[in-house]
Amino acid sequence: MVPFVPPPPPAEIPLTTLKPVEIIETPKEPEKPVSAPKPAPKPQTRKPAPKPKEPETPPAVEVSPPVPDLAPSAGFIEGENLGEVVIIADKPRASARTASVSDLAIQPVETLRGPELQRRAQGTLGETLAFVPGVSSNYFSPGASRPVIRGFDGFRVRTMRDGLSTMDLSDTSPDHGIPVEPVLADEIEVHRGPAALLYGSGAIGGAVDVHTRTIARELPAHAITGALDSRYETASQGWTEAGWLALTEGPFVLQFTGSLRESEDIHIPKSARTPIYDALENPRTRNPATGITSAVPNPSGRLPNSFHQSESYSAGLSWLPRDTPLWAAFSFSSYESRYGLPYFFDGDVNDFFGDGLIDLMQERYDLHLGADFEQGFIKAVQFHLASSQYAHDEQVLGRQKDLGRDISETFLTKDMVEGRLNVYHGGFGDHLDGVIGLHGYREDFTASRLLTISPQRRVGSQFQTSNLGVYALEKLTLGPWLLQLGGRWEEQTILNESVPGSITGLSESAHSLSAAITWEKKDWLGMQRFALTAIAAQNQRLPTSTERYAFWNNAALGRFIIGGDMDGTPLRLEQSTSIEAVLDAEWERAAVHLSAFHYDYENFIFLQELRRNIPRTANYIERAATFTGWEAQIDLHLLKREHQRVTVKLLGDYVRGWNETDREFIPRMPPLRLGARVEAELGRFHGGIELRHAFDQNRVRTGLRPELATEAYTLLNADLTCQLHKSERYEVSLTFQGTNLLDADARQSTSFRKDVAPMPGRGFSVGMQVRF
Repeated sequence: MVPFVPPPPPAEIPLTTLKPVEIIETPKEPEKPVSAPKPAPKPQTRKPAPKPKEPETPPAVEVSPPVPDLAPSAGFIEGENLGEVVIIADKPRASARTASVSDLAIQPVETLRGPELQRRAQGTLGETLAFVPGVSSNYFSPGASRPVIRGFDGFRVRTMRDGLSTMDLSDTSPDHGIPVEPVLADEIEVHRGPAALLYGSGAIGGAVDVHTRTIARELPAHAITGALDSRYETASQGWTEAGWLALTEGPFVLQFTGSLRESEDIHIPKSARTPIYDALENPRTRNPATGITSAVPNPSGRLPNSFHQSESYSAGLSWLPRDTPLWAAFSFSSYESRYGLPYFFDGDVNDFFGDGLIDLMQERYDLHLGADFEQGFIKAVQFHLASSQYAHDEQVLGRQKDLGRDISETFLTKDMVEGRLNVYHGGFGDHLDGVIGLHGYREDFTASRLLTISPQRRVGSQFQTSNLGVYALEKLTLGPWLLQLGGRWEEQTILNESVPGSITGLSESAHSLSAAITWEKKDWLGMQRFALTAIAAQNQRLPTSTERYAFWNNAALGRFIIGGDMDGTPLRLEQSTSIEAVLDAEWERAAVHLSAFHYDYENFIFLQELRRNIPRTANYIERAATFTGWEAQIDLHLLKREHQRVTVKLLGDYVRGWNETDREFIPRMPPLRLGARVEAELGRFHGGIELRHAFDQNRVRTGLRPELATEAYTLLNADLTCQLHKSERYEVSLTFQGTNLLDADARQSTSFRKDVAPMPGRGFSVGMQVRF
C-alpha cells in the first residue's frame, strides 16, 4: 500500500466522499503532541510501503465497511494523543503505465533520472551517456553523437524513445543526429544482457531507451504542473530553453513540451587538426581558375562550423481513470535540428570546398493503450504504435574558391510505422514473472545523392524493409536462485527498388537465445545483498539495407561506401556467442558492481577500407572477431543522514576488439577509462567534483590509410546545485557547472573525426530550474 501522510482534519472532508478504508492499528507510543498534518506529497510511481518495525505484539489489521456516520473524533485532531492511526485512501494497485522490461532484467539496468539526469543532460544522447560505465560516444560534432556500448556502435546499439525506435538514420552514418532532446527526458535506461534482445537483433550491443514527457503516465498531484529549465554555457556561447506543462481535469491530462537550443562554434584548447594528421593527409585545395594549390589553414581556439541549433515541441493527451484498469494516451511531436560538420579532408584537392551541415526534421505520432490487473495470471498489457516522417538534408556552403556556391549534396527520407505489444504475466504464486511480446515495423528509405555539380546529376536509392518478431523473457525465483530465459525470432524482408523497373531483395529470419542464472543472498556475511550472475547468449543479427546495398559517396566520411552484397556474394547473418559474469555486493555504506564479458563473432560486419580497393572507398565486410572487456563501479557512502550525504564513486571500463581473420585490431575502440566522483548533499546544496582519465588508444589498425592513435587525456568536472525554494507546490534551484576544467585536448578514439574535431575545451554553465 502506498504510504500516506495524515490527511486534513475530517471536519473538512465531506462524509459522502468516504470510500472503503483500511484501518491499521499500530502499537501505542509515549504520548506526545500531534502537530498539524502536512500536505500530501505528489503521487509517484507506486511502490510497496516500507514495513513498520515489528512490535512485541503484532497489531491487528482490519478492513472496515463504509462508515457514512464516521465521527470526526476518528481522525486526526490537533492536540489529541492518539493510540491508533486511521488511513483513508483508495486501495492502490500496480500500474501498467509504468510496467517495464527493466523490472524483469536479471542484469541491473543503468538508469539516469532526476538530479543526476539534469546534471548529465547535454545536447546529444551520446554525450549525455558518455560517462556511464561501459558507455562512450562516437562524437562526430556537437550536433551528432550516438552511444557506444562495450565498443559496439551503429546497427548494434538500439536507440529508442518510449519503447520504440527513434525512427531516424543515425545508425547508418555517424554524422546523423538523434531527434531527441535529453533535457526534456524523464529518464534514460541503458539495457545490456538478455533483456536487450527483446528490442531486436540490432540490440546485441545494448539498447538505450529515452522515456520522454510527451505523455503523462500518472495523474499529476495538481490541476496544473510543469517545469522550466534555462541554461547558458560558455564553451559554445549557447542557450538552452526547455519546459513542459500538464493540465489535469478528472482522468484526462493534456501535456505539452517545448525546447530551443542555440549554440555557436565550440572553444577548443589547441588546434583543430592533430600534427600527425596534418603531416599524413596534408589538407589542401586547388583553384581550377588559377591552377594554384594551397594548404587549408588549421584553426585553433575555436572549431569552425561546429554550431548546433535545434527546436522541438509536442502535445499529448492521456486518459488515466482511477476506477478502471484501462488507460490510453496519444501524442504528436516535432523535432528540427541544424548543425555543422567540422572540416575533413577527403584526399581530393579538386573537390568542392566548403562547410558541410545537416538540416533534419521529424514529425511523429504515438498511440499508447494499456490495462493493468490486480489479480490473475495476466498482470498488464501494453500496446504502442508510432508513425514517423523523417527528412534529412546534407548541404555544403562553398568557401574560398567555391564561395557563393551552395549545394544540396544528399537528401534522405525515412517513413516508418512501428508497433509493439507486451503482455506481462506471473505464475506459480510469486515465483514466475515474464513478458511475451510481438514487435514489427515497416520503413521506406529513400536517398537522392549528387554525382556531378555542373551539370547537376543525381542518383537515387530506395529501400523498403519489413520486420516482424516475437519474443519472450521469463524469470523464475526459487529461493536464493533466479533463473532467466529469453528468446526472439524475427523475419525480415528487404526490397531494393533503386533501379527503375527492377526490384531485388531477399527475405531471411534470425533467432537469438539467452540464459542467465543468479545466486542471491540477503543479510549474509555482513552484506545486505550479495549476488553472482552468469549469462550466456547466442545471437543472430539481420544485416540492414545499408550494409547490403550501399553504393554512394558519403561526404561526412570522405569515402565512397560499397555494400557487402554489391560484389555478388551476399552477407550472411551476423552470428555471435557471448558469456558474461557479474558480481553485485551491497553493504550499509558501500556497493560494488563488477562485470566481465566476452563476445565471439563468427562474422562481424563492419565498414573498412580494403588494401586491394581503389582509394577513397570503404566496404562493408565480414570477419571473425572477438570483443573482451569489463566494467566496474564502487559506491562508498561516507555520510548518510537526512539531508546530509557524502558519497565517493569509483568507475572504470575497458574493451578490446580483435579481427581474428586479418589478425589486426577492430577500428575505433574506446580506451581504458578510470574515474572517480565525490558527491555531497548538505541541506539546500548538492554538488560534486569528478575526475575521468582516458588512457591512450594505440591498438589501432595499420596498413593502408591507417587509423591514427589517440593520446591520453584527463577531464575534471565540477557542479553545484543550490535549492533556492522548495515547498509542496513549487521548487526553484540554480545549477552551476564547470566542464573540462583542465582544458584538456580530448579526442574520442571511437569517432570518425577524432583527428580533426576535438571535444570542447574548458567551459562554464549556469542554469535555473523551476518546477510547479
